[in-house]
Amino acid sequence: MTNRQFMVSAAAYLALSVTTITAQAQGFYPLSRVLEDAKLSTAIRIDAAARTTSAQNFNNQGTNYFNDVTVDRQAFVPPGLAGLPQTQGNDWAIPLPGFNDSFRRGDQVPIDDPDMNLLQTRIESEMELNFSRSLRFVARVRGVYDPGIYDDFDARSVSGAQGSGIVGGDPNLYAGEPNYMEAIAPNGRNINPLEFSGQNYNIDFPALLFEYRTRGLTLRLGNQQIAWGQSIAFQTFDIPNGLDFRRHSILDRAQEEFSDKRVPTLSLRGTYQWGRMVFDGFVGKFQPTILSNPNTPYNVIPTQFTVREDYFRGDFDEKINGGIRLKADYNNWGWQAMVASRYNPLGAFSWTRSGVTTDVADNLFGGLAATLYGVKSPGCEGSQNPRNGPLPQALCRNSGSLGEALSKTPVVAEAGGVTSGREWFTYAAEAKLNGLEGWNVMLNEFPDAFDVYLREADSMEELRNQLDTVMYAAGGGYRGYINREYFREEVFGLGGKFVTTSDNSLLNAIILNVEMQYTPERVFTAPTLSNDHLKSDEFIASFVAEKWTRWSAKYPAAYLVFQYQFRSESDLVGLNLDGYGGDENTIPEGIPNANYFVLAGFQPTPGRTFVFEFTSLFDARGGILVQPLLKWNIGSGFKADFFYNYVDSGVWGKRSESVFSNVDYADEVAVRLSYSF
Repeated sequence: MTNRQFMVSAAAYLALSVTTITAQAQGFYPLSRVLEDAKLSTAIRIDAAARTTSAQNFNNQGTNYFNDVTVDRQAFVPPGLAGLPQTQGNDWAIPLPGFNDSFRRGDQVPIDDPDMNLLQTRIESEMELNFSRSLRFVARVRGVYDPGIYDDFDARSVSGAQGSGIVGGDPNLYAGEPNYMEAIAPNGRNINPLEFSGQNYNIDFPALLFEYRTRGLTLRLGNQQIAWGQSIAFQTFDIPNGLDFRRHSILDRAQEEFSDKRVPTLSLRGTYQWGRMVFDGFVGKFQPTILSNPNTPYNVIPTQFTVREDYFRGDFDEKINGGIRLKADYNNWGWQAMVASRYNPLGAFSWTRSGVTTDVADNLFGGLAATLYGVKSPGCEGSQNPRNGPLPQALCRNSGSLGEALSKTPVVAEAGGVTSGREWFTYAAEAKLNGLEGWNVMLNEFPDAFDVYLREADSMEELRNQLDTVMYAAGGGYRGYINREYFREEVFGLGGKFVTTSDNSLLNAIILNVEMQYTPERVFTAPTLSNDHLKSDEFIASFVAEKWTRWSAKYPAAYLVFQYQFRSESDLVGLNLDGYGGDENTIPEGIPNANYFVLAGFQPTPGRTFVFEFTSLFDARGGILVQPLLKWNIGSGFKADFFYNYVDSGVWGKRSESVFSNVDYADEVAVRLSYSF
């Protein structure tokens, strides 16, 4: 279904809903009664988390793996610079005596050592106004403040490094202190329309809607979260909303079942119960998943990248999502089916032209390269791949300077970038990327890179030599520029439910659920970051077994749940599995599928003063996340949660084949204090 057809369908759906409400609504309450019966509740909450090990988030500038590591960099003769033809097997193999250094990244970028991972204050209020027996208005506003006490990286601290510091990217994200709360596009506009935010605060509306109910029909119109799934950690049917990872990434209380993570959207949702069958459908504005900003505590994208957001530039703010779900229960049996057409909220990342011109001549070798580039004749076909023809790059150029030529590619000499071949391959593996083929793809998609002596590589050793050469010439490193865009997909789902009956109390009343999702030609970030994005049919299946049981008459019922999910093409967060398995010395070969297991439950004490909660998530490839939690109902509206996050991506198997490799620094103790009134 095209976007135009969705717009027409949405308009028709909205017109029908308004007509239905207008025609059937009656018996409105007087305004005095509406205000007198208004319901208002408010909760104030403080969330804090502190690390318990020496590990830090390696994706950020101040806690980069290589900040305290000295790397020897040797310059080699660039084939194009020497005017020599490029032949496979001997490129970047001739060292230049005397052109080398021992570089320590931390001499350019200040090293951070924060103890706190999280400290936020939240106020959330909900108001309900009932205008009649059928019509009500619900508003829930959430305000979050983060004081930013984490000793995080400030881009101004490297303002003089490599002559220019960090000059590219949105200045709200890359020019100063970390931006903890804003979700913005390069033009400074908020990605979420009903959100008001700044560097340290965010105010949004998880719910701002009218609800109309009559004779089995429920219509909800406004900003809202739509929950089509109840699993812990898994999303199979739960596809209407993206997720918001700004506040505590995936490490918040696990059994909240995404209730605090779903990105609210302006939408119309209708449900209608007809006998044992429920029809549930929605149309709404597309809103993407929100990732943590660079250099914030839970950032997941290495900050050697500068990321550009395509949400407004690609007119994705005008796109519409929609879907229908059917569900029915027959005694112990049940089934459900769904179909949806949506833009995948995670999107896909790819190389993009930087548009940033900097001076590469930081030392004698860099100055020599810039000078030799300048004496070449301008205006000839110097952008063709030298492997496919002659070598005009040795004789002519397409730009006015070396820096200008680089501005037409995704790599630019800036502070805070990748500083060595070792760092390049290490971080490519951490980001589930193919460092070797990613380089070659970048050159071929942005052929001006050939004009500045860069070449394709046949091996990791050859590329390390080339990278060490260009980074030595820059006197620091090179930043990579990528952009994020979104693609429509059709999602189909089928599920079944069965409730067991048995004389054995342990086997009785177990709720068994199976959910399956199939998405043809889903678009993923390619491990090479190619603009020709990776497309693949994906199959996802989940199995859930849950049970309420009483161990003793003195204790309230305990809840136990076991879950399993199979994913054919991507991991839990949506990254394609082809990028798995690499490290500093190995090109990723990918893994055939992903398998995850959850074992969780909770047990209240008599009077529910305390609740003991436990959640564990296992990756069959060897990773584990364990979260024991104690809830304390103090009384008089006060509550406290104490929990610990233990993350290990290498319990068994290969660390780089685990979904947890990007967050296994986050062993932390967390506290949540709240007061409701």
